[in-house]
Order: sequence, then structure tokens, then C-alpha cells
Amino acid sequence: MMWHKRVNRVRTLLGAAAMVGVLALSPAPASAQQNGLDLSLPDLGTPSSQALPASEAARMGQEMMREIRQEVDLVDDPAVNAYIRDLGSRIAAATDTPAAAYRFFVVDDPRINAFAMPGGYIGVHSGLITASRNESELGAVIAHELSHVTQRHIARRIAAAEQTSLRTAAMVLAGLVIGSQSPQAGMAAVTTGMASGIDSQLAYSRDHEREADRTGMRILARANLDPTGMADFFEVLQADNRYRSRAPAFLSTHPLTRARIADTRSMARDMKPESVFESPDFAYVRARVQVATASSPEDAVEDFRARLEADASPALRYGLAIALIADDRPDAAVDRLETLLDSEGAHDLLHVGLAEAALADDRIDQALARIEDGLSLFPESTGLRVGRVEALLQADRAQDALATTRDLTHQQPNAPGIWALHARAASAADDPNESALAMAHHYAVQGDLQAGLSQLRRVSEISATPQQLARADALRSRWEERLTTAG
Repeated sequence: MMWHKRVNRVRTLLGAAAMVGVLALSPAPASAQQNGLDLSLPDLGTPSSQALPASEAARMGQEMMREIRQEVDLVDDPAVNAYIRDLGSRIAAATDTPAAAYRFFVVDDPRINAFAMPGGYIGVHSGLITASRNESELGAVIAHELSHVTQRHIARRIAAAEQTSLRTAAMVLAGLVIGSQSPQAGMAAVTTGMASGIDSQLAYSRDHEREADRTGMRILARANLDPTGMADFFEVLQADNRYRSRAPAFLSTHPLTRARIADTRSMARDMKPESVFESPDFAYVRARVQVATASSPEDAVEDFRARLEADASPALRYGLAIALIADDRPDAAVDRLETLLDSEGAHDLLHVGLAEAALADDRIDQALARIEDGLSLFPESTGLRVGRVEALLQADRAQDALATTRDLTHQQPNAPGIWALHARAASAADDPNESALAMAHHYAVQGDLQAGLSQLRRVSEISATPQQLARADALRSRWEERLTTAG
């Protein structure tokens, strides 16, 4: 159940993901490092819609997300992904376009960053989660990026550069993100794009940054998060930058000044919500990410032990327990998790940890008992329900696992990891047609309709049920129409 990375190396540059706030590529010029991306505009208005219609944004976003799957490491932990999805949705619901569809995902990258892509795809780096001290700070960065989207900043820049090719623009922006894991390939893309001068045309202006700050804090307040989290996080970044040879990725694309920090703090004082609610999930999720991004389980154990000497917080105690599970010491983890349950009260991620410890020790019945206890208190917990599927599969109860994943796909139809889990359960239940349908969805929700159609061709007219054949036909018709329209 411990999450792992999906590692797919760089294969191509064309059509690759364009991102906001993406990583600095030294020695690229400052203009090439600017926050040039927010092409994700679910509701484009005039004149921006003339430069990037919603249909074009959706098509570009799908192509870029397909490349992201191939080129960038993504976080697979269902608890982490569910948390970011819930937090992002909470913040998005507080924007002026709450009906817009966004899809949030986590990139396994220690750099502090977040970014937006065409079609409403929003990525958050694992480094941003670990660097944030509370949920308002993390939410501030997400709100800032969503503000670039809702204010149509990039669309305005593209509208001003009427002769610019969208594909050329994407090349520059693609190079910035690809450079995070393949610097040579990334620089090649940046150089190609800069030949047209598009790098400077796509840069956010200072006015755009101020507008995103102001709008982002207003969104935070509406979401009952603390708008001072933006200024607080800016100060953390600026202080951290004094001791680095290279600026954090977010600073490379969002330059900070003392005046800007002072302005955000002043604005925040006038935007305080009546009440602030920060989810207790944040601290536990942050600890899980810290364990998973450590250089080794042993290092994670030592790191948490050292930090606990100065601060015996529940989150650090939980982090040590998760690190012990990763280090193949589940028995030591159980004692700590049970102590946390007694002292802090029930939390679904504590039950997830206990189930993970039991599974790591091949105690499947105990894992299922832990999960059922947790689900009686937290029936909607994604982490517990995914854990239930894993335990049922290990117990050779594939049909029960399949029933659980079917419910999950109905409730989370845009979660690719859930569709992949459903495919596993269907395969274990000896239902290859259902598995193919699930994998078709898995690819489609990530923007790869061609791969989805390829999976649909595996649905057999001989062995599939009438319902499965009808689903395959409906999906095929819908996706082929979308490809034809986009083509």
C-alpha cells in the first residue's frame, strides 16, 4: 500500500506539457524562466478566446498531460492525491468560476512549485507540500496559480502576440518542465522556442503577479483559509533563498521583493475571514510525502527520530511510524500508531497506517479488520477504501475488491489511479473485458484518447457482456468524435 513513483523517461518534446511557474533552467535567460504558462482557461472571454478557444485549450491540455505521464514522475499515494484533490477543489469552489473543471495531481519533485496547464490541469510539486508549514501556506500557492487561470493572464499575452504559434509557445514552456528531469532536452526545447522570441511574449508582468496575489488571497479568505498564508510563505521562500546557490523554482518564476511581501501582508489584513478552518489531514499528508521523498527509508527514520527530540508533535510521530513501515519494521510502527490513536483520537490516516503495517507483515485478516474499523468512522476515506482493495486482492477475494473499485470509479471518475486499481481488480476477478474498459478510462482521463481507444479494441464481442459492449461503443463514439473535432 505504500505509494510509489510512476517513472517514465523523456521520449519526445513536441506537444509536451506547458506549465506555470515551472522550474528554473540555468543558464536560461530570465525571460525564459518567467511564469509563462497559465494556458488553462476553462471560460475564455474576448479577446482571449480568439487566441486560445476553450476547445483548443482542452486539446492542448490533453496532449500535454499525455507527455507528463511519459516524462515526469508522478505521486501514486492515494491518500496524498485525494488530499490535494479535495484541497484544490475547495479553493477552486471559492473562485469567480466555481463551475470550471480542474484536475489536480502531484509531481514527485523536491522543488517548491505549482503550475497550471490548458484544460484545467493543476500540478503541485511534492516539494511544495513539504515546504509548507500549514494548509493556508500550501493553499496560498494553489490559489495564486488558480488566479492566473481565472484572470486569463496567459491568454491576454497570447492575444497580444497575434503572430505567435501556439505550438511554438508550448515548446518554450515544455522545455521548462522537461528540464526538471532532463536538462539537455529541456534546453533544446527552450532554445527552439526562443528563436521566435516567444519567451518574452509569454512572461507574466508585474501587474499580473500583483493581480494574482490579490485575487489569490481573496479566494483563500472565501475558502476559510488564512490569506496571510501567502505573505508567510513568501517570507519562508525569501529566507530560504539566502542560503541557496540557486533560487527555488517558484522564486525563479515569481520574483519576490520586500515591497511585494509587505503589500500581500497589508492586503491580507483587510481580507480576514470570519473563521479559518485548516484540515488536520495536512500534517499527516505532509509527513507521508516526507517519508516517500527521503533518499531511503533508513534516512527517513533517522530524520524523524532527530526531529522528534525537539518536537514530539503528532505529525512527526506519525511520520516516524510510516518511515518504520517503509523500513520493514511494521511491529515498531504499530505501537506508535496505536499510541497516537489513544492520544489524538481517530483519524483515517492513522487507520491507513495500521493497515499498511499489517499488510507489510502479511497479516491480511488483521489489515482488513483495521480497515473496517476505520471505514466505520470514515466511510468516504479514499486511503482506507484503496487499502481495502489491496487487502482483498491479497486475500484472493477479487470479486469483493472489484465491487469496491466499482464504487470508487463512480465517485471519482476523473482519478486515473482509481481506474488502474479497478483494472487490477477486474483482471484478478478474471474479467479481461472490464479490465480493458477500466484501462481505457485510465488513459482517457489523463488526456490520452488514442491509448484509451486502443484499450477498447481489447473488449471482446464474444466474451463481453451486453452492458460492457454498450459502454465500449459509447466511449468509442464519444472519443473518436473528440479526436475528429480536435484534429
